[in-house]
Amino acid sequence: MTDIWKKWELHYQSLGIDKSLISTDGIIFPEQFNKNKRILFVMKETNAEKGFPLTEFLESGPHKQMWYTTAKWAAGILNGFPEYSEINIRSKLTDALQQVAIINLKKVTGSSTSNMSIVNAYAHQDRDLLLEQIKSINPKIILSCGVFHSLIWLLDIPVKADNIGFRPVRAKKVDSVVIPWRHPNRVNSVKSYQELKEIFTKEKDLLS
Repeated sequence: MTDIWKKWELHYQSLGIDKSLISTDGIIFPEQFNKNKRILFVMKETNAEKGFPLTEFLESGPHKQMWYTTAKWAAGILNGFPEYSEINIRSKLTDALQQVAIINLKKVTGSSTSNMSIVNAYAHQDRDLLLEQIKSINPKIILSCGVFHSLIWLLDIPVKADNIGFRPVRAKKVDSVVIPWRHPNRVNSVKSYQELKEIFTKEKDLLS
């Protein structure tokens, strides 16, 4: 991934954006990335004054509520959705985070409240690099965390009536199944875990 961040630095340099504002992301631990499941979480932006490597931020496990929720979803997908109490253990949540990939559509740092118009504008401006990054991760399953409308045009997802809600859809552009899903910030972890389990149970043929 080193080459793509050099491209991003040059890209932002041409736009007059300081490279120190870039937060890098991707596969958290390449050695532990689950190459059979190949799960990618796509989110909005980081909340910080300066850019930082998301992989280093998460290497010791989840921080704050949103990352605990993300880790619980990851643990569920990776382990076939056992009872919530079985995965709600820090060591298991840390292990789950280390087996997935996580990227933000907007690589420039943001704030605690995301403006989706700005996130979408950055994603559109950076679409070629974002697509290159996603293809390099080669995910089987993409969990679109509050950004599905951006992924529709980024991944050329066909818009149909059954796109409504949280029904998974195949994105042929990257040969992945995309699940329109919630952002992990300020959601009920237990309820959302059960809802995600229901999706994987109902759509097991598509998501297996």
